[in-house]
Amino acid sequence: MKASQPFVRGIVLLSLLSAPLVADTQFTVRRMTRNDVPLGKGQCDIRLQIDNEAEVSVRGDQVFVRTISGRDARDDGSECNEPLPARNAANFRYEVRDSRGEIVLLSEPSGRNGAVVRIRDSKGGEGRYHFRLSWDMTGSRGGMGGGRFDDFGGRPGGSFGASQAVNICREAVQNKILGDYRFSRVDIRNARADDRPGRNDYIIGEAIGRRGGSAEDFTFVCSVDFRSGRVRSVDVSRR
Repeated sequence: MKASQPFVRGIVLLSLLSAPLVADTQFTVRRMTRNDVPLGKGQCDIRLQIDNEAEVSVRGDQVFVRTISGRDARDDGSECNEPLPARNAANFRYEVRDSRGEIVLLSEPSGRNGAVVRIRDSKGGEGRYHFRLSWDMTGSRGGMGGGRFDDFGGRPGGSFGASQAVNICREAVQNKILGDYRFSRVDIRNARADDRPGRNDYIIGEAIGRRGGSAEDFTFVCSVDFRSGRVRSVDVSRR
């Protein structure tokens, strides 16, 4: 017997409603290179260009945007210093930094859905939206979900993230150059975890000391206790 058209349409509609939502836009958030995030804090600054209406999900270091109406969203410089935990983000905070329409948090990080934000822009064309997610990093690495912690420099077996160690090393290097070499300002460049064998507790990089119109280049090595966050030693050399 041939099925009636209304019945067939009903089956199709039910199938669509029960299907999982698929992101129209997906991208990996870049690693944050700024050093102004307080120690012990995780932070993601999500910056997007939105046309009309979209739903944004942040999971680990991934952003998924489902376009509800208008053109697909575009990344506009999103960055995180650590992947957003999939659940149990201590003291989770949501803050709107830039918008020209409605932007609201629908849900905090909760397993597979991550943190979900709804954006409605009705002013025509693309509008810039920037929201910040922040949380306390307690040292536990459980529940990171879809995040790729190792891509951000995480080290197995420790309790102190590499990004935190880099921040502490930056401060120690700045203080040493300012104190020992009497520069008025120090710019840290390319601070990173040393990935050579046997160097798991070291942060290396370059720095520039500035005084008036003069500048001098340095290299540095920090030894950091990844369990306590204590700087064991700081060695600075002129290049």
